[in-house]
Amino acid sequence: MSRFKEDAEKMVNVLGLKWAPIAAKFSTEPDEKGDGTKKLSVCKAFDVVRRENIVLNLSKDNCVCPGGRHFIGLEPLPVEAIAAVLTKKGHKVYESMDIAVASVNKQPQPTKRGDFLILARLERIEANPDIVFLFTNPAQAEKILGLVSLKGATPFMYYPASSICSAVTNTLAKGKPEINLISAFERRGGKWSPNELIVALPWKDFKAAVENIPHSGFGTAHTS
Repeated sequence: MSRFKEDAEKMVNVLGLKWAPIAAKFSTEPDEKGDGTKKLSVCKAFDVVRRENIVLNLSKDNCVCPGGRHFIGLEPLPVEAIAAVLTKKGHKVYESMDIAVASVNKQPQPTKRGDFLILARLERIEANPDIVFLFTNPAQAEKILGLVSLKGATPFMYYPASSICSAVTNTLAKGKPEINLISAFERRGGKWSPNELIVALPWKDFKAAVENIPHSGFGTAHTS
């Protein structure tokens, strides 16, 4: 059993989470226990992993969404290609191509960190992950950020019109927690509940949150 099982259980039990934390780890090689045959978008990959408790090896060969391949650094696209998606009828996030390009250019850009993004419940991995994803309601998200901030924190920026896959880029580029609101377009085609958010934590912040549980009022510390 993974050495992270206890940490995962602490977060689930203290916060009352419905879903176990999902770990994301970049690698040059696929996980031996992982499935690389499923053809999935990144947002659906997260949902499959949390529901079916599988280990998934996501690569440019089985990630079916070009935007997803871009944001997790498997096959970067030109900024103009990303912006075009945000101006077409199916999404219509920005009123023009020029505005879309200007907005995307201000956001963190992905870098290649490996040929595979391995996704699994935290309890099933052996090596330190790059990011831990928690599926929460707003109250639970606030508690997580409170736990992270016990010994100090600095503000972090939210990027409008962020897809689930962009949380990978944003979290690693900033080195800070990211709250992903799950876009309306992903909610329409997915199994996300209306009050559900995704909190993405760099590994160091997840560890801090777990360690701070008994000392923080956002955890189990007694407050008067």
